[in-house]
Amino acid sequence: MGVNCSSAPQTRNNPTERKHNDNADLAPGKDAKGGAAAAPFVFTGPSGHAAAPLTAQEIIDRIKKNVGVEWSSDDVDTFKAGDPSMAVTGVVTTSMATLEILQKAVQAGANLVITAAPTFYSRADLSTPGGRGLGAGGAGRGGALPARGAGNAPPGGAGRAAGAGAAAASASGPGTGASAPMPPTPPLPQSVVPTPQPGAGAAPASPPPPDPVYAGKNDFIAKHKLTVFRLTQHWNARKPDPRAVGLAAAMGWTKYRAGDDLHYNVPPIALGALASQLKKALGTRGGIRAIGDPATMVRQIGLLPGYTLIQASIAMMPSVDVIITGEVQEWESATYAQDVVFAGVKKGFISIGRVVNEAPGMQLCADWLKTIVPEVPVRFIPAGDPYWRPL
Repeated sequence: MGVNCSSAPQTRNNPTERKHNDNADLAPGKDAKGGAAAAPFVFTGPSGHAAAPLTAQEIIDRIKKNVGVEWSSDDVDTFKAGDPSMAVTGVVTTSMATLEILQKAVQAGANLVITAAPTFYSRADLSTPGGRGLGAGGAGRGGALPARGAGNAPPGGAGRAAGAGAAAASASGPGTGASAPMPPTPPLPQSVVPTPQPGAGAAPASPPPPDPVYAGKNDFIAKHKLTVFRLTQHWNARKPDPRAVGLAAAMGWTKYRAGDDLHYNVPPIALGALASQLKKALGTRGGIRAIGDPATMVRQIGLLPGYTLIQASIAMMPSVDVIITGEVQEWESATYAQDVVFAGVKKGFISIGRVVNEAPGMQLCADWLKTIVPEVPVRFIPAGDPYWRPL
């Protein structure tokens, strides 16, 4: 399987993208009518000389200084690819740095991409495949896990452990699970004894060939000299929550805010109609899923952006008619909501998807970045809904 990253991206029919990014697909050097674009602005200092271009690291330093929450040292909000010392020609914010978004960033003349979600498909965000949900090399941060049932090795090494095992094998009496000394372990039949491998102790075999998807994405980033930074934990820690504020703005609910940024009292609407409004306003293709009777009338809306734990759903459900969330475990919040509805309670629960949910917040991020990094162009490009629904 090969990955071709050089072709022009297909443009999705995405109302959100058209709303925020009317000229996103303009060819470099062309204006909206197809003519030559105006020369780029050159920012000058007090002496009249052109200002030195900002590097990616300098832009991230401004983010850290102005984000409004204490910046903690972690492995999430960090550079994921590229060179932090690179001079920045433009910035793109997005909910997920897919290959399509990287291509659109290049078309827009931007070389710094700030993404809410991982670039390389896991929390570890490694540029090569690792274990599922683990750190470098798939071994996790604590090293290799012990064999199942091995427990913690006692002090003194393998010799002492072997001695302890021998003593346990001859134990008997109350509490040992044996009424008489246990017999020695019988030898395994030859058919299940592993065949000795030739060259045992020799150098390990060569690593497997690189995954073509990882390789293609890395090659595209390197070829176009892109730098990718993930901004999620610190951005989402801002008050009010930018994801909730952005979603409310996209839906026209800002004036209906009830107390905090997570609660909105809107005019009564049927649950099915609300789900349809979300689908249309957010430009989704199939990721929205709803629980509850479509005819149920709802007014009090609760927002739980991002990944929602069951505890948050339980706490919010009594005070609202419907919860709108980004991402949940189906066997947690979704099943809880399903049982609430089955019990006859007139409630609703709508999951719009993590990538779609992050998009309005990253639109706000682009607007905010323009105020602290006025020297370079900043734009938001939505990643869209990764799913489609069969008819």
